[in-house]
Amino acid sequence: MAARRSTAAKARRVAVVEPHVLQRNRTVELLHRDAGLDVVFAGESVLALMAWMSARERSGWPHLLVTELLGPGLGARDRAAVGALRDAGVRVLLMSSLHPRGATQRILDEGVDGVVSKIDEEVELLRAAGRVLAGEPAITERALAALRMAPTAPRLSEQETKVLEFYAVGQPIDDIAAQIGVRPDTARKYLSRVKEKYVALGRPAKTRLDLARRAHEDGLVE
Repeated sequence: MAARRSTAAKARRVAVVEPHVLQRNRTVELLHRDAGLDVVFAGESVLALMAWMSARERSGWPHLLVTELLGPGLGARDRAAVGALRDAGVRVLLMSSLHPRGATQRILDEGVDGVVSKIDEEVELLRAAGRVLAGEPAITERALAALRMAPTAPRLSEQETKVLEFYAVGQPIDDIAAQIGVRPDTARKYLSRVKEKYVALGRPAKTRLDLARRAHEDGLVE
């Protein structure tokens, strides 16, 4: 993509947060070379970005953050920090594998300005970055497809989804209840509802192993 590097384009600053070095380096190259953006930070966590920003004048902060929020080493604190960055005026473009779908949907519910799948063409990333910088929402077709719920997947509430995710990877009910802030009996009720919803769709899941298989099929766990 041959981009004309105007003075305005060069003045736009971007940060890249990506745990995989090769992906990060390529993203930096594309945003600088093809979009003419000034890449002021490239690192592996949002927390590192915020530490970098805290030591600089606001006039040097990025206008745009391009980030993966589901990779190795990225956790709940990174995702929570995104909200603070958006409140400070930084626009956020999620560039992600978008899996597992349940965790991705929670990120979207918390708020980002655009979404690009890592299987998108590079030109789609550049186009989305431009739209987000212009104050427009942007989500690619591949991202939409990755997030679209299969017709055979049950409609679960947020709490039911969390219980299923934790239970499917082997956590005991008492621990799950503590993590989502409810009583163990309430967590068991959520789990029973999940099983009932799978049965209603003709996909019974009686055991933990059955539920783990269903959760994997529906993109809720790795």
